[in-house]
Amino acid sequence: MRHIALFILLVLVGCKKDKPAAVESTLTGDPILDQMTTDILRNPDDPNTYYTRAKYLHDKGFYDEATNDMAQAMKRDSTNIDYYHLLSDIYMDYYQSDRALNVMYKASLLAPDRIPTLLKLSETQFILKRYEPSVKTLNNVLKNDPQNAEAYFMLGMNFKEGKDIPRAINSFQTAIDFDPELIDGWLELGNILESQKDLRALDYYNGAVNVAPDNISALHSKAYFLQNHQKEEEAIEIYNKINTLDRNYADAYLNKGILFLEQKNLERAFEEFNILCNIKPTYHLGFYYRGIVNELNKNIDAARADYQNSVNLKPDFQKGIDALQAIKEIE
Repeated sequence: MRHIALFILLVLVGCKKDKPAAVESTLTGDPILDQMTTDILRNPDDPNTYYTRAKYLHDKGFYDEATNDMAQAMKRDSTNIDYYHLLSDIYMDYYQSDRALNVMYKASLLAPDRIPTLLKLSETQFILKRYEPSVKTLNNVLKNDPQNAEAYFMLGMNFKEGKDIPRAINSFQTAIDFDPELIDGWLELGNILESQKDLRALDYYNGAVNVAPDNISALHSKAYFLQNHQKEEEAIEIYNKINTLDRNYADAYLNKGILFLEQKNLERAFEEFNILCNIKPTYHLGFYYRGIVNELNKNIDAARADYQNSVNLKPDFQKGIDALQAIKEIE
């Protein structure tokens, strides 16, 4: 159980109907949290003061304390749907997924026609691999809102997990027809077609990039497709753009380095892998590939160190183990 550094103690003494006669607080040193606690002291019967503090505690990772605050909020108002949504999120992030689902079931009973609640219920069911109930919930959404793009997208996700690819494609396509700015719909269609070796996948990756030219996921998906279809320079250009947008995006450096390595441009390959090792020193592949470049450049000691680092970071990394062994055999 996690505890906040200087805990907040709410002493509830029954005076009227669950109205606290006294509330004591020990300040935490966090000015935002302290202000929220002061608000509770001033308005102990206002459920939103507890809800507001619960959101903050949830964001900070204090799940027990957030749950306690939500209990207080929901004692004072058990009809506010937003409270159920937040409590479900807290439980989900606290690895109490069954409780998260039960909370959303209660919310859906309280508001059986509320679209955001039904969508959240279906998403929770999907996360817990309750695919048939999730689809049933989504069908209820579409009865009330036949053009709801998010519902069609979630149907696609359910059908995809159920290996019903034709229905998944149809659902994702319907989703982007109703909402052309639904980037994930474009990407899911691209991924499915790419897995089928269908070159039309690029059309969907282009669609995602057209909708959001600076979206990292869309750019990466397009670049990776180009990388795998002998359009290396175009892929490198997109990876460079990604690193302009996010200089710590590790996979762009990795993939650029691999492309330069395939082109036998060892100087550029080393540069990319070296950056990767510096920005993500816990990533075993950065050291492994830098080791390859060092070995090709006859820097055997440096190569050995890099391979060793890759294995230290991931002891079951067979390629690193094999590379170390190969160096021993040639010495």
